[in-house]
Amino acid sequence: MASPDGMITEIKKLNKFLRERRLAGGTSRERRLQAGREGSFFRLRRLIGEEIRSFFQDQPLVGVDGSFNNYGASFPYVVTFFRALARSSRPDPQTGERIWSHRVFSPLLPRYREQVREKLELGLEPEDALARLRWEILAALEAEVGKQALIMKKPRLLLWDGGFARLETHAGATWQQIREEALQQGTIMLGITEEIATASLVQALSPDAGDIWGDREVLYGLLKPGEVFCRQERGGSKRKRVYVRFASHPQVVAVDYLPEQEQELAAALNFLYTITPSHGRGYPLWLDVVDAEVRITREEMEALLATYLDPVLTEVYLRPLRSRREL
Repeated sequence: MASPDGMITEIKKLNKFLRERRLAGGTSRERRLQAGREGSFFRLRRLIGEEIRSFFQDQPLVGVDGSFNNYGASFPYVVTFFRALARSSRPDPQTGERIWSHRVFSPLLPRYREQVREKLELGLEPEDALARLRWEILAALEAEVGKQALIMKKPRLLLWDGGFARLETHAGATWQQIREEALQQGTIMLGITEEIATASLVQALSPDAGDIWGDREVLYGLLKPGEVFCRQERGGSKRKRVYVRFASHPQVVAVDYLPEQEQELAAALNFLYTITPSHGRGYPLWLDVVDAEVRITREEMEALLATYLDPVLTEVYLRPLRSRREL
């Protein structure tokens, strides 16, 4: 058996590097003082039943999320299963609670071949081309079910798993329709980002940290439970963002909202704070419910292929040889 000494040494080096990197950003107190110069903090509160009823005005809550999973060998012998779900908090005798959209994507299919070729002609490697197409398809499916839910369910609050930017980028026309419809009928829309990957706050909150930091690091431990940080944004935008700590876990989430709905933001965040478990990771419960239902597992993919695709075709085109390893 190989000795783990080499790996232990590398982990220790990683630990030293990350500790120094963490200290370079300053203490939580220093970052909080700097944040106070760049924006403002405000506290959330948990709502009681009558306040929740007053906020929703007899309209439902809807959450939108999507999922995909891949099966196969290497390009182009792969297939991707997509699924998007908009789920309402209220049963409807005519339309039910759920709106689904599904897609099966593969470079082997003629209808997708041209899309793949276009990405490859941009100079992307095959795996990068597939990754970009997958995100485009997923955003389009989520926008599709979100638009249907907006029209059919007329929710008071529509939650999206993830920020607005990807919908604007990959489903622009549909997103614009969604945006206009939401403003017209008074549906508050929020996009919740669990894993913050931006770097827009780094230089503002930790100016001496260099250019290798991300917002996730500078926000960790910055807020108290039930607190919001709102940065003063310059210039006009079709979307805005605040950072919220909904639970005891010190990591925060990002919340996108429409500038036209800023007056109603605090009430919507108070509701999310109310339904988020205080000792969890701080992600709104309803989106976790939708995520658990929409997720596509490997077992589900394999069951679909075993049932509806000829076994010999699976072997010829999709099953990776490594799946038959004996050791």
